[in-house]
Amino acid sequence: MTDIAQRPQVAAVEPAYVNVYSVEKGAGVPEQVFVTFWMFIIYLPLEVFSPLRYLCILGFLALMAYDYRRLMPLMFRSWPLFIVALFGLMSVGWSPFPGEALRSGILFVLTSFVAVVIAGRLTTQQALRVVMFAGMITTIVSIPMMPLFSLGGWYASKNYFAAHMLFCMLLSLITVLNEKEHAWLRLLALPFVPVCFYFNLLANSTTALVFAILGGAALIGVKLFWSPVTRIRGLPVFVILAAFAALVTLMLVVVNMPDNEIVAKFLGLVGKDATLTGRTSLWEGARLAAEERPWFGTGLEGFWFYDSGAAQTLNENDYKAYGTKLTFHSAYWEVRVHLGFIGLALFIYYLGWTSLRSLGLWFRDGSLVNSALLILVIVNLTITFTESTLWSTFTTPAYLQALAGIAAFRLFDPKFEGVGKIVGRK
Repeated sequence: MTDIAQRPQVAAVEPAYVNVYSVEKGAGVPEQVFVTFWMFIIYLPLEVFSPLRYLCILGFLALMAYDYRRLMPLMFRSWPLFIVALFGLMSVGWSPFPGEALRSGILFVLTSFVAVVIAGRLTTQQALRVVMFAGMITTIVSIPMMPLFSLGGWYASKNYFAAHMLFCMLLSLITVLNEKEHAWLRLLALPFVPVCFYFNLLANSTTALVFAILGGAALIGVKLFWSPVTRIRGLPVFVILAAFAALVTLMLVVVNMPDNEIVAKFLGLVGKDATLTGRTSLWEGARLAAEERPWFGTGLEGFWFYDSGAAQTLNENDYKAYGTKLTFHSAYWEVRVHLGFIGLALFIYYLGWTSLRSLGLWFRDGSLVNSALLILVIVNLTITFTESTLWSTFTTPAYLQALAGIAAFRLFDPKFEGVGKIVGRK
């Protein structure tokens, strides 16, 4: 028997204390496949997909029931996404077609609902990735329509088509530049950058072409210049202020130039005229309609109907068939006509809430993903002046705008769980 005094002594080590964090990785592959399918059938808005959209909404309702403890509070925190839709639902009381107004209002509410569910289940990187996949599929199925790109291809308008090619190009480029993505995914995204840019050229959409160039350059600049700058304390603020000062100086120089015809020359260079392809006449019609009911508007579905003399006059002037449901090619005029000044104020608040939160997120974390999201928001805000896609149900721009607001909650950042004790021996 070994004597107790002869046994080796084990010295105790003072316990070490560490912070413990939990990290959520977002949705699994099956859920990402489901959301990709959903994004594709709204990315390519064909009428044949309508039944599938309603089936997918049932799937999102099931996700809400499954993860209600997480998603329900997020719905309440994201209330600015719903304010315009809820006011639109109230317009059932003054719309000339209350049944259609009710249906349209419910679809607006569901548009925000689905966006919140996706943003609550997927990380921001995953949420943008599924849009990219949808864009890739749309790009491939659009190839047979190449001779019709200048007319819109599968889309009702060449501008809608070009905007979606722009989204796919920018998201593919950010995937190629993102070293945190899988190598196979970066290789898959690479050919879609030049292909989508070429499709933009064929569509002959000025706005999309300008943003394809500027947006692509901005993403490359973030990768090569901004990311290193953010590592130096205080330097990002200086760079931003310097860039802002340079921009203001440039604007002052341009405005004070004698015989300034830069805008007219630019429009002529890209094949446009001062009427912006007839949009100004639509805006004048919108102004006249809005003045009749300035505060509450006509109500949802209250203007573009067959018995409206003003609407049919615009159809006739635009060489459209009697009863065609057009848009004013401006999200602001759409809201102003249908929901008046009150609806317009709510719409501007919604845009401000989502956009400023995205900008704030970028200041706190200027990663490639957050930079891409901010650029897409800038594209959205620019398009609102000439297109009505942000005043539509189940559209890619509406989804991206909602994602910009929710991403700022940083739901998938590491969460502090407490202090853990590590006890060792030596």
